[in-house]
Parts: sequence; structure tokens; C-alpha cells
Amino acid sequence: MPLRLVMLLLLILWPVLATARTMAPIGPDAVWHLPVERWTACLQRDRDPAVCLPRLMHATHAAPAVVAVSRALASEGVMSAFQTMGRIDLAIMTFPARANTNAVPYLVNGTPRLVSTELAPNAIDITADPQYPALKAAFPHLEFWPSDATFRSVHSRPDGGQYFVFAYPLRDGCHACALAGYALVSHDFTPADVYQGTLLLGLEPATP
Repeated sequence: MPLRLVMLLLLILWPVLATARTMAPIGPDAVWHLPVERWTACLQRDRDPAVCLPRLMHATHAAPAVVAVSRALASEGVMSAFQTMGRIDLAIMTFPARANTNAVPYLVNGTPRLVSTELAPNAIDITADPQYPALKAAFPHLEFWPSDATFRSVHSRPDGGQYFVFAYPLRDGCHACALAGYALVSHDFTPADVYQGTLLLGLEPATP
């Protein structure tokens, strides 16, 4: 990627990245429920969710914590649910303008403060798993689906770190296609709660 384009992207994303890094710990006081009728009315005047969400938050006197989380999501999403898990917590971020996958699980309060469970399409290689050949034979267009993750469990490591297990759908070629099963993926954190990335734990066929 050309250096000039990289610099331009950094300038655009820097306010969001800085907010996510420096914001206060996230808690249940940041949960906010979208006023649907007002949201619809606002979009009829301005199709940009990054304009409508701040406007609605101001109009409904949303708490500062609500506004801070939304800003960290580029003012395109809000936190709609929060679950205390310990050092790292689980939140559901809702992106109301999306056509699909409006609700996204996030791991929050580590470093960085917000970690999305949405992955790049090629982030997980499922082909080396022992279950892959049988699943591929039954579902010729088998794909790892990098969104729609469902939280399964949290575990502690001997070194003091943690990992959170999410189930990602395996689809037969498209978002609405047959569900073949799930890829169980861990999101790993160090003992200092620094996010390390993901690891495929295994494939799980769908229950008939």
C-alpha cells in the first residue's frame, strides 16, 4: 500500500483509535437502547448513521459512557448489552444501519479497550482440521463465516492469561445458505490483559 495512502488512513482513523485506547473502563452504564421511531425519522432526513446516532443521544440525554462507546465505534454503533466476566468483559455492540449482522460481540476492558469478534474472511484456516474433509464432502461450498460469532465459554491459562471461545458459523457458500457447523475459535489475552489474537480450536458439525 502506498505510504501516502497509509498516512491518509491513519489521519482518518486516529480519533477513533485514540478514543478506544484512552476511554474509561466500560460497564453497564454504557448500555443504550435505540429509540427506533426516532432513528427511522432521522434516517429519512439524513442517511448517515454517524450523524443520526449522536443526534439521538443528545436528544435523549444519553449518559457520557454511552456516547464514549459510540464514538469509539465511529458513531456507527452502540452498546446494547453488557456482561461482567472478570478482567475482560463481554459486550454486544449494535450497528443499526447494517443490512446483516447488526449485533456483534466485543471483548472489552483489555488492551485495546474494544476487541471485535468480527474477523477477516481469511483469518482462520479451517482446511487442516480433521473434520474438514467430511464437512467439505457434505457441503461443497463450505466457508468459514467471519461474523455472527456466538460466545461459548471463557477459560484461564496456567500463566494467568485468558481465552474466550466463540463459535463461528460454517456456511455452504452464502450468509443464508445451509449451516454446516461451527468453527470454535479462541480469542487470547496475556496475563496483562493484552489481546494476542485468535486460534482455531476445532470444527464442530451442526446437530441434525
